[in-house]
Amino acid sequence: MTIEIRHPEPEDAGDLLRSINTAFLAPPSRDPAMATFWIDQVKPDLQRTWAAFDRGSAVGSLRSVPFELTVPGGGTVPADGVTLVTVAPTHRRRGLLTGMMAQDLAAAAERGDAVSILIASEWRIYGRYGFGPATEAAEWTIDKLRVGAPVPTGGLEQVSTERLLELGAPVYDRARRQRAGGLDRDDVRWRRQLGLLRPEGDPGWDGRAVVHRGADGEVDGYLRWRAEWGDGPDNTLTVDELVAATDEAYAQLWRFALAVDLITTVKAEARRVDEALPWLVADGRHVRQTERYDNLWLRVLDVPAALSGRDYLCAGRVVLDVVDPAGYAAGRFALDASPDGATCRPTTESAGLTLPATALGSAYLGGHRLGTLAAAGLVDEHSPGAVATADRLLGADRAPWATLHF
Repeated sequence: MTIEIRHPEPEDAGDLLRSINTAFLAPPSRDPAMATFWIDQVKPDLQRTWAAFDRGSAVGSLRSVPFELTVPGGGTVPADGVTLVTVAPTHRRRGLLTGMMAQDLAAAAERGDAVSILIASEWRIYGRYGFGPATEAAEWTIDKLRVGAPVPTGGLEQVSTERLLELGAPVYDRARRQRAGGLDRDDVRWRRQLGLLRPEGDPGWDGRAVVHRGADGEVDGYLRWRAEWGDGPDNTLTVDELVAATDEAYAQLWRFALAVDLITTVKAEARRVDEALPWLVADGRHVRQTERYDNLWLRVLDVPAALSGRDYLCAGRVVLDVVDPAGYAAGRFALDASPDGATCRPTTESAGLTLPATALGSAYLGGHRLGTLAAAGLVDEHSPGAVATADRLLGADRAPWATLHF
């Protein structure tokens, strides 16, 4: 049996979407409408989509999208965003994912992407391709009746979804550069996120929006939320997105969410693990982090570009020996860094430490400490103090957070 891996053609859309929807447990009724919608979205760049075919039928998929990834310090590096990864349950353990991933990573390296990123459905899959968990996200649950939240003091304005598209995009772009893990959002993704671009029959996002204006009258934050009437006043408000470019906007938007009538519980998923919310209310004990999980996974493709592309909080020098069976990040590199800048170059010097590409990916944004990874046996130290030095260098001033799901 011969499996063919290639870029799909427009006429493959229906069959490919059937395979994708099966893998993601979507009902068959979504296939026809989604096929037309999906191919219209990806047709301009089918060269970034791979599909596996068995006797002409789609049995696997992988697509990548271009991103700007914010790194510590507020700079960005080009990132290959891997998504829509599926293998049909009838064709597992036949090397389909390995074949598609190999083609995508080769294309990303050729383009000059410094890293590849993805959001993993399962932890065990992507380490063998050099990815390591790099950021975390959390679900927060707030008992509105017990936290004692201050009421909002002004600057808030309810807007339509169409108006949010106009006002929100500049704020999002400003905010996503303030924390490592931020990702840019193009117009198509914005419209899909807001339900303004969707397949026929799909209701899309159906919520409400509020913006915050600073003292200068400019919008510096927004909130997307939804709630449904249930049994009397005992209802839940869901925060779909809260983006703030200033601390004041952050506080006022959370206070608004906690001030909506007929609500007893406020929930927010895929949020930062270090939310300031518990300190905005009278009783932070009733602001609970009810779930915490890995979010963005990262694989370094170009070590010098990645490490010289971010900022560092302290000065130091370390020689890293990176192990990467695929070859992209493999080699020995000298990192000289300080708050004034950094260089990273291949070297023949003795290595201070050896680590796999997966560990470098986990530590790159400052989300996981190299010392923790060393304690787990993932990093070998050859020079006393090398792990501690690299740990300090690769740290960040705040927890990284991916600003969107893809």
